[in-house]
Amino acid sequence: MKKTSYLFIALIVLFLFAGAASAQTIGGDKGVVQVTCDVNGASASLISINGDVVETKTITNGMAEFYVYTTGTPVNQVIVSADGYYTASASVSVPAAGETTVVPVTLEAKPVGGDRGFLQVNTNIIGAKVDVMSISGSVAETGYTDINGKIEFAIFTTGTPISSVVVSAPGWVTQTVTVSVPAKGQTETVNIEMVSTNPIIGGDQGVISVTSNVEGAKVELISISGSVGYTGTISNGKADIAVFTTGTPVNQARVSATGYQTATVGVIMPSKGETLTFNAPLNATPASPMGFAILGLLGVIGVVALVRRD
Repeated sequence: MKKTSYLFIALIVLFLFAGAASAQTIGGDKGVVQVTCDVNGASASLISINGDVVETKTITNGMAEFYVYTTGTPVNQVIVSADGYYTASASVSVPAAGETTVVPVTLEAKPVGGDRGFLQVNTNIIGAKVDVMSISGSVAETGYTDINGKIEFAIFTTGTPISSVVVSAPGWVTQTVTVSVPAKGQTETVNIEMVSTNPIIGGDQGVISVTSNVEGAKVELISISGSVGYTGTISNGKADIAVFTTGTPVNQARVSATGYQTATVGVIMPSKGETLTFNAPLNATPASPMGFAILGLLGVIGVVALVRRD
C-alpha cells in the first residue's frame, strides 16, 4: 500500500513540476480590451499606435477579449471584419491595470440581390477610412481597410453613380482617386499609396533584415545614441527595415514579444542598396523559481501526510 502511495504522489509531483516548467511567467500590469460585436465568427484585430497588428481574435459569444500591458506600446484601434459584412473600425483607449475597456463594434451587412459590381481599394496601411463618393458629392459608402490594407464595396449599377474614393488616416496625407461604376459582376481595383505627413527626406538606403522565431514580435533598431531609430514587426520569420545610410547609425536590434525574453543583437549599417541579415531568436520566459519551490514543498507535505496515514 505504501509503495502504491509513494508512486502516486511521485507522479503528481512530477506532473506539477512539468506544468510549472511549461508555464510562462508574464509580468507587468495588464488591463482588458473587450470588443463586443453581434456577428459571431468575425475577426477582431487590435492595432497599436504604430499601425502594427498586436493580436487577432475571433468574436465568440458576442465578444473577444485582449489582455494588454499598460506599460507596452499603446493600442488605439480595433478592426473587425467578417464575410458578407463591411469592415468596421473603432477607437480604443488603453485600460488601467486590472480594468476592462469595452469597445462596441457594429458590422453592416453587404447588400444582397440586384445588379452589382465591386470596388476593391488597396492601400499600404491598415485601418484607413475609405469613403466612396457619389457624383452628387455625398458619401455613398464608407468603411475601413482590414489588416491587409484592403476593403471591398458592393456597388449597385442602377444606383446613384460613384465618382471617387477618399482615403484618410491620422498621420497620413488624404488621397482622392477618381473611379467609375463597375459593371455587373465585375471588380474594379484601385491601388492607393498613402504618404506619411512626416516623411524622412532624402538619403541613400540599405536594409537591415532581422530574423526571429516568433511571429508578430516587435523589432526596434537602436541608434548609437541609445534611442529607437526604426521599428518593425516579424512577419514570415523576418522584418526588413530600410535605414538611411546618411542618418544616425544604428548598432543594435532589440526583439520583444509577450511571454518571451527580450533579445538584443549587434548590427552594422548596410551600404546603399545592400541588405544585411541578423538573427535574434527569442526564448520563452522561464517559470518563477518561487513557484517551483512552493510546488516542491506541497509535494513533500503530501508524501509525508500519506506515509503517516499508512
